[in-house]
Amino acid sequence: MVNSEFSIEDHEEYAEKIQDERGLTKEEADEEAFRVQLNELAVINRAIAVGISVSEEEALRKSQEIREVLKNGEAKNASEVMASIQKEIGQLEISEDEYWNEYMLSNYTHMVMREKLMEYERTHSGISWNERQQEIIEEFIASEKRRINEFKRKIGMK
Repeated sequence: MVNSEFSIEDHEEYAEKIQDERGLTKEEADEEAFRVQLNELAVINRAIAVGISVSEEEALRKSQEIREVLKNGEAKNASEVMASIQKEIGQLEISEDEYWNEYMLSNYTHMVMREKLMEYERTHSGISWNERQQEIIEEFIASEKRRINEFKRKIGMK
């Protein structure tokens, strides 16, 4: 349920999505998708290192919480987000329940891990989350330089 490794498939899927949605060049989309995945992996690996875990039930609760907020129109752009989700559900050819309870589960697992890590770092580091998150990313880059460069090579980045 928790992906703490680089994924070419995730990279390509996200790069393609943001290239289409934002009108980016392939290079810009690749750079952005790489940055997002790198940051996410840095946070997830830090959470794992300090013993944070998330149960399937916690991830399902978060999924249902967000689903309700969107369905009830409580989010600022709820109708646009729901329209985008419905489009994605159609493209995936799955049911709405499958989308929320299976397809998105790893995303919500990561979201809950991030929330727990933010709380942990607020308690233990004494600095703001933004500062601490930047430190976590820098530490990850320094310790995983070989793996990062290997992944960049696999996805065609310099």
